[in-house]
Amino acid sequence: MMSRKQLEEIAATVQGIPVWGCLPGSTAAQAGVLYGDIVLSVNGVLTPNIDDYIRARALRDDGYELRLFRAGQEFTLFVPFRSPSDPMEALANQIADGRYVSAAVAESSAPKSEPS
Repeated sequence: MMSRKQLEEIAATVQGIPVWGCLPGSTAAQAGVLYGDIVLSVNGVLTPNIDDYIRARALRDDGYELRLFRAGQEFTLFVPFRSPSDPMEALANQIADGRYVSAAVAESSAPKSEPS
């Protein structure tokens, strides 16, 4: 398995975003995205950084097309969006997994600017 440092260096060279992993059972994992992949583009838009990735992912409402770099090869995968069958269960799972932070918590933990 490639080290994080090696993966970061390759991602910087090819101007993409390294994939550190996927949640088991996620649509990305089911589509075949793996640790060590490098996201080159989303929906046809180059993604040298996470901001570009987020903007490009929002271009479609049915899913997103990933152009990936893996083991010296480029290829494309489609990752469909999946609506949760039970939105409350999905929210509960996000909270249990530590993937949800309420706006109030995010604001209270934001660094305060110091008076000048």
